[in-house]
Amino acid sequence: MQTQPDDMLKPSAPPITMVPLYDYAPTAATGPIPKKKPKPCLKVICCILLIIIVLITVFLFFTLYLFKKREVQITGNNASLEDLSFTITPITLNLVLGITIGIKNPNYAGFKYESTNTTILYHGLQAGVSPMQAGVVKARSSKTIHNTIYIMATTIINSPFLLPEMIAGKLPLSSITSMVGKVVLFNNIKIHATVDTSCDIVVDLQSRTMTSSCNGKVKIS
Repeated sequence: MQTQPDDMLKPSAPPITMVPLYDYAPTAATGPIPKKKPKPCLKVICCILLIIIVLITVFLFFTLYLFKKREVQITGNNASLEDLSFTITPITLNLVLGITIGIKNPNYAGFKYESTNTTILYHGLQAGVSPMQAGVVKARSSKTIHNTIYIMATTIINSPFLLPEMIAGKLPLSSITSMVGKVVLFNNIKIHATVDTSCDIVVDLQSRTMTSSCNGKVKIS
């Protein structure tokens, strides 16, 4: 009886393929590697932080820019001669003056001013008064306010200065206007302002002209 060699009796083992531990590729069977989803609480925290940053930015913008108190400005203040007629014997005087005030409002809300008067004085005596109606200077805009004052000799006839100065041909006058108003921002922040203007006026009766020197100031509270 013949014996077979040992290598013919042992079954041959399949070859072993070595796969690297870190060289893994998804197959159709295993599918793609699932990605980790971010936790919902992290998204909520990010949204809350973003909202807080936006609110702080808006608050600083309104506080430092829109809510900032800006001074109401006087852009023009002058007087003009609109009409003149007079006689010395007997003394008669019909004098019409115009007072113009320019106001600039740089705020982001309208400047509302109350009704007031423009007063003309002659050596301390009230020579004429003209009412000025209440109004509004719109936000970030300018407005010119004109007022006309009629002066009659009967209001200053008892002044000892009137006849000599009419003979000399020059009448010194002065005007006073005080405007009180306020700027209200978003029905909360109030800026109170008082606009005071005055003019020193000299009317030349002979040349029927006049010269004036005007000034104004604004008080903010």
